Amino acid sequence: MRKMAFDFSKNDIFIDTDKKLNKKERDFLEVIRERYKGKNEKYIVFTEKELKSIVKERGLIEDFLDKFSKRRIHLKLVEKDEEIFFSSFPIFDFYMRNREEYRLYISKSLKSLKESGIFDDIDLLLILLFKDKKSFQLYLAMIKNRNQGGFLISRDQLKELLGVGQENYERFYDFEKTILKPALEDINQLTKYNIDYKKIKNSDGFTSKIMEIEFIFNHKLSPILAEEIDRLLLPLRDRVDSISKVSKVIEEALLKEGVEFVRNNLYHLDKGISGSLDDAICLALKENQNIDHQEKYILVSKTVDIFSNRFIFESRLYKELLKCKFYYNYNFLKALRNMKVGETLEYKDERHKINILYLDKGRESTIEIYKTSEDATGEKK
Repeated sequence: MRKMAFDFSKNDIFIDTDKKLNKKERDFLEVIRERYKGKNEKYIVFTEKELKSIVKERGLIEDFLDKFSKRRIHLKLVEKDEEIFFSSFPIFDFYMRNREEYRLYISKSLKSLKESGIFDDIDLLLILLFKDKKSFQLYLAMIKNRNQGGFLISRDQLKELLGVGQENYERFYDFEKTILKPALEDINQLTKYNIDYKKIKNSDGFTSKIMEIEFIFNHKLSPILAEEIDRLLLPLRDRVDSISKVSKVIEEALLKEGVEFVRNNLYHLDKGISGSLDDAICLALKENQNIDHQEKYILVSKTVDIFSNRFIFESRLYKELLKCKFYYNYNFLKALRNMKVGETLEYKDERHKINILYLDKGRESTIEIYKTSEDATGEKK
């Protein structure tokens, strides 16, 4: 699916279910969220014992799943006060039981939305776990200002943001206790951020009125991330020009893809590359490298030859790839290892398209390397 351009810092998103989730459904959704990575998973596996611990003694497991599968998520995106996108879909399409194992097949709509890029910054299933809509509105404001690490908002603006009438909660103490603190507790408990606030008064007097609230937040994993980034960069540091830029790229990849993805991709980078690694690191850690970009590719290298064995074929392949400045990464190497004799492997990233066909028993194999028109013409100049 083509990436959708939607700037959450300037626009709004509204998400709701057709009916408020009860505690049992929230517990179930929380487990689904923990197990669903949002990428290639077609289904999530539950044992009968696990589902019984959620459903408990009331009703059958199938009755619970049937009712939950009918729940729908309503999603609306608003840009400059105009609705530009709306979608309604279930969390999972259907389920299957095989002996004591249940498979819940994730909604295709949910997977498509993940691939669209709308939710690179926002966890859709997390939003549904908030106890109140006010939690989400405050969370969205935090996401919009996350690069600044906080934001300042007037008392009246905060009430408007959280959907509270100006005539309600005249005393800030009541507003704080009933509205603000429960929303913050929701965010701190469910999200990857810690959020706190300071009350700013109009004067230093005892009877002075609270006029503004300053919110401060940070990622819960910040100290851990810093240590992991240092470890990952240590063997590459001497060949990185901009440590701050590369560190930011690694941090984003760690948060979105996980440690294993980053380690595997960085592991292969220093092989066969001369000079600075900045561009190679940024490219290797791009999310969804196999997305079909709307780019025109130009053939820059083609090899048709007979190879006595696969080892010799792959040695030639690596040699041709290096000539075309294609940097090895984990996703490509994994796809290559899984390629069978007689199968065509097509791999794409932002700059390259690679078509490979390996044939044995004296038959001709093919290696085709393409570059985007911009890269290919730029090199020729």
